[in-house]
Amino acid sequence: MLGIGGPLVSSAILTIKSSGLAGLCGLLSSTMIWRFSPIWYLFAVLPIGTIYLISTGLNTLFGGEAPKRLLNRPSHRIRPAIMGQIWVVVGEEFGWRGFALPRLYEMFGWLGSGLILGIIWAVWHLPLFFVRGSNQYGSSLTRYVLVITMWSVFMTMLYSRTGGSVLICMIFHAASNVWGFVMNVPEEASRYELPMYLALTVVAVVLLPGSMF
Repeated sequence: MLGIGGPLVSSAILTIKSSGLAGLCGLLSSTMIWRFSPIWYLFAVLPIGTIYLISTGLNTLFGGEAPKRLLNRPSHRIRPAIMGQIWVVVGEEFGWRGFALPRLYEMFGWLGSGLILGIIWAVWHLPLFFVRGSNQYGSSLTRYVLVITMWSVFMTMLYSRTGGSVLICMIFHAASNVWGFVMNVPEEASRYELPMYLALTVVAVVLLPGSMF
């Protein structure tokens, strides 16, 4: 839980070192950008839940066992997990999308910065693959890197289309994690998710400013 705040703390230190307190205020104010088309809020909240819903349906359609309940009931474990997302997105997103993304963009453009940041973001989670009880423990690192990198490209699109809003990236990050808590998705249904993540990434690339498409 302390480690989650690493990107926030490091981005604050580097910003103060390079731009002073004025720069830090600018970094923090990026969360206040909220006036943009409501469609981007839908793009932030719905995609991952939709992917989980479709993958569960496909798994059932092709012979998999249907979940007895699609949505998990709130419990003493789910409630704090959902509330904990506030700390997760604050601790991470000021560093990833608030500090790193605009600087990477200057060197690599929107698509390049989204891909590079996605790999960095995924590898940063590596210690959790060795922590029993974490969401990453026992899962495939290769698959995780692919999924998180595709998430990163999509979040880069949201950031660019909303005038540099870290808030919209926080909403996508939190919503995507919360869907994993509240939806009862069979483990075998995950085999249907990667093609849909890829389709989501294609949508993001098409919508990126200056896209070749």
